[in-house]
Amino acid sequence: MAGELWRSYFQVGLETTAGTTVAATRRMYWDVDGSSFTRERAPRPYRFATGGRDNVRAMTLGPTVVSGKIKVPLSASEIVELLLAGIKGGVTPTTPGGTTPRLWTFVPGSTALAPMTIEWYDGARGWDIGGCYVDKLKFTGSADGEAMVEADIFGMNMAVATPTGSLTERVPDFIEGWETKLWVDAFAGTPGTTQKTGELINWSVEISNGLERKYFANNTLNAGAIVIDQIEVKANLTYEASSTESATEFSNWDAATKRLVRLDFGNNEVIETTYKKFVTIDLPGAWDAFNLSGTDKKTRTYELGLQYIYDTTNAFGLQIRAQNARATAW
Repeated sequence: MAGELWRSYFQVGLETTAGTTVAATRRMYWDVDGSSFTRERAPRPYRFATGGRDNVRAMTLGPTVVSGKIKVPLSASEIVELLLAGIKGGVTPTTPGGTTPRLWTFVPGSTALAPMTIEWYDGARGWDIGGCYVDKLKFTGSADGEAMVEADIFGMNMAVATPTGSLTERVPDFIEGWETKLWVDAFAGTPGTTQKTGELINWSVEISNGLERKYFANNTLNAGAIVIDQIEVKANLTYEASSTESATEFSNWDAATKRLVRLDFGNNEVIETTYKKFVTIDLPGAWDAFNLSGTDKKTRTYELGLQYIYDTTNAFGLQIRAQNARATAW
């Protein structure tokens, strides 16, 4: 029968004007169970002085609130559009060497986020979701599990529509949790200088744009704009307690000493010669929490919370790089 979840799929396109939908240009490979959208309108029942308890005599609905959640395994190739819509728009890749490799570097700044149209066939019917931006982007994983990315999406409008047909299919590439390395250096140093082995067990990095929907008196149900706020970045890293590094970082937490953390994912799938696919997340900041009560596989673990701090030497408070073979987005 129609409506089965396995029939669902997603496609995206870059909008010229936020909220004005465009035909999709790229098929996306997002999780079939963890990805969906909703269009809500707040009910407004009206009670009147009628002399009775059953006094609701009218009801209206407020303007539309369009939102969604996307879940996808971490990928150097598949993450580009989410970073353009959630970290910085207008980024183009450099060529680090060879012919095919491309390095995409995302650093938050004053550049606007890229608005996108998301086409969603939900298994039963198609939808166009216009003016889509990433509100929250979360990276999670563990050494013995998956490395995942979740995105909370704000949209400006959503309507039934027929998805763009005949977009090119491809074989996506993804990164496993074990393909992860941890580097910790002095604040304002060079990211990825000092690798820490036998220490990191699991991780979580959450980026928030603090998006807000703006509504204007234009006789329309739809949001008129999406407003972006200051960025917030928090990370949580679980360390093996017996490691030398855990004692070092406990002292750094106690002294509020700033650090420079790099999470490095991938580096196993070859693009060309010595160039491989990877994602790195660079986080300058200071430990703002140190939990001593954790356990993992019957050993003691410590959970460290990191608050980002802008690094004037490296000129970022957050840097995400993705190396792949994609010369263009969308």
